[in-house]
Amino acid sequence: MKKLALTLTLCTSLSFAVSIDEIVSNSLQNSSDLRSLNQAIKVANENIKLASKWSDPILSFGFNDIHFDEPFKRDKEAMQASFIGLSQVIPTNGKLEIKEKIALKDMQIKTLVLEDKKLKLKAKIYELAYSIVVLENKLKLLNEYEKNIKTLESLSKSLYEFGKSTQNEVLDTKVLFLNVQIQKQKLKNLINNLYLKLEQISYMNIDEISQKKIEIEKLVLNMNAKEHPFIKQEYVKSKRYMYLSKLEKANEVPDIKVNVAYFNRDNKFEDYANISVNIPLTINNTQSVKSLKAKFESNKVSSKLDDTKRVLQTELKTYINSANSALVNYELIKNQIIPLKQKIQKSLENYNSFSSVKPQSLIKNLNELISFEIKALDEKFEYFSNYSKTKYYTLED
Repeated sequence: MKKLALTLTLCTSLSFAVSIDEIVSNSLQNSSDLRSLNQAIKVANENIKLASKWSDPILSFGFNDIHFDEPFKRDKEAMQASFIGLSQVIPTNGKLEIKEKIALKDMQIKTLVLEDKKLKLKAKIYELAYSIVVLENKLKLLNEYEKNIKTLESLSKSLYEFGKSTQNEVLDTKVLFLNVQIQKQKLKNLINNLYLKLEQISYMNIDEISQKKIEIEKLVLNMNAKEHPFIKQEYVKSKRYMYLSKLEKANEVPDIKVNVAYFNRDNKFEDYANISVNIPLTINNTQSVKSLKAKFESNKVSSKLDDTKRVLQTELKTYINSANSALVNYELIKNQIIPLKQKIQKSLENYNSFSSVKPQSLIKNLNELISFEIKALDEKFEYFSNYSKTKYYTLED
């Protein structure tokens, strides 16, 4: 009988192509969510310009003292006149400067939301792409597994005909073959769905992910929490509330409304002008209450900052631990278990004969070898799944 051999390769690197960079680049350019946020930032920039401007003056004109019996006669008494006037609200107490700072904070928050979304999108693309490559390798191994089962089924039938095997062994191989068919179908469906998800967020038609080597190694990553856009976003929110508090405090000194009007009368009387000033009375003390509420909100956001940093850092450490644990398992399978199974396989091949070693033993051991290949890929899948998620936290370029 010919020797049964299979070249089993567990590369210490996962392949990936330049196309992953293209996928990320295309996603960042074409994402509707990101485009929407970019437009919101442009609007926020315009709001900064508007915040420091005075409100438009109000122009008014009309006629007074109209007599119903002779509405168009304008010389019946001295108070009859036509007039034109202007009203202007004059901001006080530095309110415009504070409003401009609030608008600036709004723009900064929107910019940081955009950066945070970009990080999440990039991490998701890596996760999907890595998953596809690992699962496609797993599908290749299942195809090899399937071939070996077919060989085992053929041998079982031959041995059954010579009375050296039972009918149950033949049926078991058929069940095993059908089970692999189910696994392959599930795997193909999963890969297809992952491609669809990747196409959905990348706005690209992707038939295959080209490959370049990405080293699988122990992760040692750190997070600069102060520079993370989510943390910076919360910090800016706190500052915004402080400016809102200052604005409400400034509102205790109300804006002044100045009115100027010119009255034109009949030639028998001289023209005249009116000037008035309107000052709202802040007697209900609502501004102080609103100022205090805004200050409380600022303190609430600030007090949560340290907790938020710890949460993000803990999440990163969790993903690192899970990735490194998968790496340990992967190396155990690759460096210890698989070499042992290969040694057993070689030994079986050396003593292969119908009298000493049954052919089923060769193929069963070979299939166990492939099973450990699949387990190694499962650990690699786990490694890269967690590694991809760390990209949200580490701010890698």
